[in-house]
Amino acid sequence: MYTYYIAGVPKSPDFGHVVLVADNLKQSLPYWSHEVWAKTEEEYLAWQQRFCRERNWTCNKNPLVWKRISNSNGPYHLIGGIDEFFEMLKENYNIDTRLDRKLKMKMAKDNEKKMKFIMAARASTVQRVAPRGVCLTGAVYPSSCYLVSELLQLKQLHTDGGVSIYLHNCDPNKRGDLRKIKNEIVDAEFNVRGRKAVTVVNNVEECLSKCDLLVVMGDRNGEDDEKSEKQRMNRNYNAMRSLASILNRHCPEFCKVILMNMDTLCFNLSVLAEYAHNVYLYNIVGVTGHYGMKALPNISAATGVPISDLHCPPVWGFVGAKKYVDWYHTVYHRDRGKSPARGEAPDSGDHQTCHKYLMSKAGYDMDEEINGGDERSPVVGSEFLSNYSPEVRAAVAMISEWFQSENKTISAAIFSDGTFGLPFGMFVSQQVYLDNGEWKPDTDFLPPDRYILKDIVSKAIEIIIEYDLGKRFHKYSKSPRLWWKTAIDKFS
Repeated sequence: MYTYYIAGVPKSPDFGHVVLVADNLKQSLPYWSHEVWAKTEEEYLAWQQRFCRERNWTCNKNPLVWKRISNSNGPYHLIGGIDEFFEMLKENYNIDTRLDRKLKMKMAKDNEKKMKFIMAARASTVQRVAPRGVCLTGAVYPSSCYLVSELLQLKQLHTDGGVSIYLHNCDPNKRGDLRKIKNEIVDAEFNVRGRKAVTVVNNVEECLSKCDLLVVMGDRNGEDDEKSEKQRMNRNYNAMRSLASILNRHCPEFCKVILMNMDTLCFNLSVLAEYAHNVYLYNIVGVTGHYGMKALPNISAATGVPISDLHCPPVWGFVGAKKYVDWYHTVYHRDRGKSPARGEAPDSGDHQTCHKYLMSKAGYDMDEEINGGDERSPVVGSEFLSNYSPEVRAAVAMISEWFQSENKTISAAIFSDGTFGLPFGMFVSQQVYLDNGEWKPDTDFLPPDRYILKDIVSKAIEIIIEYDLGKRFHKYSKSPRLWWKTAIDKFS
């Protein structure tokens, strides 16, 4: 059984004649099948020449008729023009296809009118743009609800089709949390897509194929039966290896991956990068800017500089094992109408410069208070205060910059390329900026003292060696463990 194809210009009487006969055959023969490819007079000749040349056919007739076995991807077989088509019908079906000349002309005029209407409708058809796909795995209530509401309002993330958010949690007991988030978001004023905006999925694989952004949210409370740090590290190691296996099978090449809300953030990033071979390495990042946000009230109180005039201090470290909020190199400015441009190093002494490092502006060493003491709560009514947690705000700022860069510098945990002397092959929080879609270290900002970096690197390498990480990035080294230990000596 064949499907017959009829291509031509509707104003041609022969085209109308062939289509009429084919339509009648469809009514009388149960297995008859045909398709009509109508073309404008301007496009038909070029299309026909190209179509025939690709199949090594020699035919310049209007209409052009060919056939192919139905429901197959087999080759097309040329029949020819109207004469060859009718000869085939006469031979196979004994059908008389004669029509009065005047009737054929009338049919041609009718077909031409139909074609004008079809072409006008085709030109006015608006192509639907697919919404941006975002998957939140590890989502819980209420913190994920804050993040979902922010993402649905983030213009930089949206396409013309909006954004679709998929909620997932490995724990089946948390599905009630996910439905609660969906129900709260559905009727929100900012949610223009209604129930289509948020979908609860049973597994990550369901949404990864249409995912542009994967946000992996951890559980800082851990498991109830965890009695040691080692148990917590092992749980995170196993979870990241499992996630890496899923990403290798289902994650699109372009997908961006963000980790947040994790006590062992940089360790988790390092494990994921070690085993997720099919994910682009520089598309995996961790949220750390919130540690700087939380330190702002303390810094403001110690220096007398209003929070509104402070930028977030840089956050350095193998977050989860050793981190350092570099209040010493926090940028502040007097002219609140301007923001520091990347590439313009802040100054510490020139009073004509708007943007400066705090350096010794504090009356005492704040290291213990910022990096070891309790955090001050922001004053109610200050510009810093927000309804959303600092980590959600830091994550949203990162996502906004990633999808529509404004040349900002932020703190984030990224794969170390050796900048600042940090060993290649581990994830470290540092000052970064977006360069052609990739997060890169921002060398315009000064790093902390070398003894601080050595302390960070020493602790990180201790963990990396224990879990035998980094082999992917040092596979040509005779002894990766020895290479890591040698990296610490560079800070001596």
